[in-house]
Amino acid sequence: MAILYSCISRGTTMLADSTSTSGNFRDVTSGLLPKIPTRNNTKTTYTAENYKFHVVVENGIIYMCAADASFDSKRPFAFLQDIKQRFTSGSLGTRAITASSFELNRDFQPVLAEKMVYFSQPGAGGDQLSVLQSQVEEVKGVMTQNIDKVLARGDRLDDLMEKTDELEASADTFKKTARKVKKKYFWKNAKMMIILTVVILVVLIILTLIILFSTGVIKTGGGGDSSPTNAPPVSPHTPRLRHF
Repeated sequence: MAILYSCISRGTTMLADSTSTSGNFRDVTSGLLPKIPTRNNTKTTYTAENYKFHVVVENGIIYMCAADASFDSKRPFAFLQDIKQRFTSGSLGTRAITASSFELNRDFQPVLAEKMVYFSQPGAGGDQLSVLQSQVEEVKGVMTQNIDKVLARGDRLDDLMEKTDELEASADTFKKTARKVKKKYFWKNAKMMIILTVVILVVLIILTLIILFSTGVIKTGGGGDSSPTNAPPVSPHTPRLRHF
């Protein structure tokens, strides 16, 4: 005795299903879906092909499972409540509004298969306490995973902090080196500028002297006047002295 088939549909459009045995469950379900009203939230059971088809309708979505006729109804309805909660807690509930036939099988068929096996076991989902215990175990598992992720993230944060410290040290070293190189090239450039200035001044002085000498502003030679001094001419009629 077990839950043999389950499906989730929007009206007559089956969105996801799962089966644990061979049979024409899809055909039977396709015949039942048009008969199930979806305007109001309901919970009911249909009998077909020697199986009981348990149904929960909420917000226009039909949650259905098929079980042996001798199978008690508590576990199938606990199963339907569980998969309904899981289906609507994520994004699938929103996607179900526009999804096509069996579009959500990839995302939810494994969940249906897993929960069909779980709720088929004796004592599983037999009362509200079992459902709550299942939910608590699920939350515990999720919290454990979250804690592991946080711890792993903490290790990565430590690594990031170490790398950050290394980068800061490298940045300080780079700044010091850059400052030394800048200072070195500053003085090197200053020396070059001084040398260029001196060379330009020397060239200007030489050019100025060349221009001054060539234009006669500055004369070459001794400082005195070297032109000859001419004696006054002697007149040929110099009077002679007479003796008396």
